[in-house]
Amino acid sequence: MNIRRNTERNLETELQSYQDSGIRLLLEGRESSPESIADACAVAEHGTYMRDYIQDETGKLNIIDFNFVSEDE
Repeated sequence: MNIRRNTERNLETELQSYQDSGIRLLLEGRESSPESIADACAVAEHGTYMRDYIQDETGKLNIIDFNFVSEDE
């Protein structure tokens, strides 16, 4: 198994555990699955995805939004 695919699977597993605990996952502001987010991160060219951790008013993590950041920015 190549390193890229292993990294993608690890990310998918991590995100699945967040989702299983009730945390919403977004990709560029839209509901998304752990698999879709891991795929997008694996094929991102000329940039990367940054996580935005969003908490509720009590400080509990309830959303992770992945946003693309271009190398040009």
